[in-house]
Amino acid sequence: MKEKTIVLSADALVVEDLKLLETQPNYRRYVMGGAKTESMCSVYPSVTYAAHTSMATGCLPGKTGILGNLEKLEPGKYDWVLEHKFVKVPDIFTAAKKAGLTTAAVFWPVTGNHPDIDWLINEWPGVAPDIPIVKALKSQGSSKEVLEIVRRYEKEMVRTGIHPGCDYFVADCAAEIIRRYEPDLTMLHPANVDGARHGSGVYSEAVEQAVKETDDMIGIVCRAAEATGKPFNFILVSDHGQLNTTRIVNVNTLFADLGWIDADKSGKVTDWRAWSISTGLSSYVILRDAKDEGFRAEVERELRGMQRDGLCGFGEVLNAEQAKERYGVYGPFSFMLETDGFTGFGDDWKHPSVQRHNRDLTDYRQGWASHGHMPEKGPQPVFCAKGPAFKENYTGARANIWDLAPTLAKVLGIPYYACDGRALTELLR
Repeated sequence: MKEKTIVLSADALVVEDLKLLETQPNYRRYVMGGAKTESMCSVYPSVTYAAHTSMATGCLPGKTGILGNLEKLEPGKYDWVLEHKFVKVPDIFTAAKKAGLTTAAVFWPVTGNHPDIDWLINEWPGVAPDIPIVKALKSQGSSKEVLEIVRRYEKEMVRTGIHPGCDYFVADCAAEIIRRYEPDLTMLHPANVDGARHGSGVYSEAVEQAVKETDDMIGIVCRAAEATGKPFNFILVSDHGQLNTTRIVNVNTLFADLGWIDADKSGKVTDWRAWSISTGLSSYVILRDAKDEGFRAEVERELRGMQRDGLCGFGEVLNAEQAKERYGVYGPFSFMLETDGFTGFGDDWKHPSVQRHNRDLTDYRQGWASHGHMPEKGPQPVFCAKGPAFKENYTGARANIWDLAPTLAKVLGIPYYACDGRALTELLR
């Protein structure tokens, strides 16, 4: 292959941020003047792990099996989905491996123990303070050679908190892998812009600072690529936007009031028939007996009544068939609740039903801004690229984030699997 390819996914970066990036030195050098789309459409729900899995596979969440950030849609089962084994379709890393190319992924979600990534550092949410980072990443498939790089930069994890220290760690590790091993495809995922938006709203000084830090990270990886002396393509993408919120509604308290959730005097749940699992600005509703058509109809009637009264924060209620038809999302749920535009959702079954933001951001879903909403709403993700494979000074129409995988395959010159996305050939030379 003639050139290497680097993909940097800046979590929650939106089109409006490009105006600031265009004033920054690294974006101007390594991205400006290439090819881009007007914007990109995310998946539903527009959350990081579902989105990045669709980006890497070219398939919508129903096909990938990754419906959000969680491993399971079950009450009390709130473990993040880390392992690649949960992905139901092949991805760009597997396609590259089959074509004889080498790959690296640094904090690209849902790549834990991926068999087809040569240099792997899986994202470890929250940097799990009770587990040493080297131990955690080893359990997720990082090799001895990669762990040597991790040890070199791990102190950055705690510099100025999780963000942006963690994100500089991601960029520096990716850059070191590029310098040492020159992968044909490198994909990395810093999340400092996402963290700033959750903590201070969609637009703020903190977000502007995070965008400037993203420019630093562009420079870190692109200078490493330049140092190899090989030509390279650099692609800047993102996964979703965010919307400001003013309140959190704990949907399960509504279900408890309707008698669908039972709890003892201590507040422990003893039984349930319906349960809501928040994805931030949307929420899945699962039924214990999904085959009980009478109860399903009762739940749908109540949910649509809550939507009409306008008090519970539901902008729309989709049943499973509607969710599949409109957004290609399907799985073990019966309904999806969509925000009214300013309400986020929580999982608590204990009153109060309505609460303020989670000020300390122990729950990212309940910050001053959040996501998970229908992807056509609000600020939109980006796709900007520069390098030998891409046209110069070209802007294409709006596309979809799941177009990334087939586009990468075309850039790499390798075959790709049938998928929901398409190669953005209009951006290519």
